[in-house]
Amino acid sequence: MADLENKSQEELDEKTQGEPEKEEASEPERVFVRERILDRLEGRRRWVRRGISLFVSAVLFGTVACLVFVCLRPYMEEWFQKEEMPPETAIHLPRDEETKPQESEPPTEESEQLPTETQPETQPTEDIKDVVESAVESYQWNITDYENLYQALGEIADEANQGIVTVTTRTPTTDLFDNPIETEGKASGVVWNITSYEMLILTGYRTQEGEATVEVTFHNGTKAAASVKSADGKTGIAIVSVPLASVDEATRKQVRPVSLGNSIELRLGQPVILVGSPKDFVGSVAYGMITYLKPGVQKEDMDVRMIYTDVSTSSQATGFVINLKGQIVGVLTAGTTGSGTTSAVGISDLKSSIERLSNGSVLAYMGIIGQDVTEEISESRQIPRGVYVSEAVLEGPAYHAGLQSGDVLVALDDTEILSVNMMEGFLEGKLPEEAVTAHVMRVGRDGYTEMEFNVILGGR
Repeated sequence: MADLENKSQEELDEKTQGEPEKEEASEPERVFVRERILDRLEGRRRWVRRGISLFVSAVLFGTVACLVFVCLRPYMEEWFQKEEMPPETAIHLPRDEETKPQESEPPTEESEQLPTETQPETQPTEDIKDVVESAVESYQWNITDYENLYQALGEIADEANQGIVTVTTRTPTTDLFDNPIETEGKASGVVWNITSYEMLILTGYRTQEGEATVEVTFHNGTKAAASVKSADGKTGIAIVSVPLASVDEATRKQVRPVSLGNSIELRLGQPVILVGSPKDFVGSVAYGMITYLKPGVQKEDMDVRMIYTDVSTSSQATGFVINLKGQIVGVLTAGTTGSGTTSAVGISDLKSSIERLSNGSVLAYMGIIGQDVTEEISESRQIPRGVYVSEAVLEGPAYHAGLQSGDVLVALDDTEILSVNMMEGFLEGKLPEEAVTAHVMRVGRDGYTEMEFNVILGGR
């Protein structure tokens, strides 16, 4: 009996002790921090995988960037071609001067005293002049000679036409009802120089003013986007730039620059060829001769040599006068065409402007039309030496500064001015918005009085 009670008591104790254990087993396990200890080898592998992933991503992004750059490069060059870097070497054009024939030296005393036996004896059987005249008179000219003459002229014109281009400008504007329209202008141009990265084209300025887009069509029909590098509204010329990267190789090989000649050495009766668009069509040609040469024609801040020919052109004609060497000696500008005698501005007087425009410079403008007061004129008319101001152009910098007709410009800053060419040379080294001091002599009741004017230069 006692054993039975002890056994029951033990079972009861076991039950009471087992209940808390069950409660403890039913509670969820609470874990605050779990740590996993990695060995060094596994950590290194993880960093290697990350490095490989970054390298592959960099290669992938770099490849995509290169492809995007290659695809967008032509468009970016076209959009930003006006902001190209200036050429490494500036373009320079030497100034032309009239060459004087060399005079034969007078015989020396020693040559006069030479014995007669040392002097070569010349016994011409017939005078050379008589031989040539006789041959010409006896030659029977025929139509073949006429054809050969014009064939030779045509070859010179064809050679020049390899450098002739059509410059097309498209300008946005509005009609009478404010509807947007686009006007188009065309003019001939000539490739006069090719640098390491661009073609420089000389053309007329009147079709360039206010343009939105410029396009050049070459002799073979190829077209390329272009930009006006710089322009001179007073002489009527502009320089258009075409990047070489936008011209295909075949066109580059065909284009032949036309060199600039010397218009100071031209003579009356000299044969010339008009190229560009003298007959309203780009690529047309006309033959003629120089009928008159007029130096010292007054222009704003310069004087030029005008070339008159017997070629008839329309008022819309543009182009260039070339000599029989194929060199440009004159430029047709606004106001020089449209009559029975077409005139052109001598290229020698434009070389200074062409040089600066080709380098992207803006020409300084003073606004004086004047003529030289030479030493003879100064002595005979009692006028100070300098530049006689025929006109201070209305609304020009000199006009606003106070200069007027009848003044004699004698100096600019500290530089003495004795001729229009000296004034032009001084302005070549200046830029728009620069201030210069003009020293002039103004006539009054008591004679000439020196005066000073502060002139703020403008742009041409």
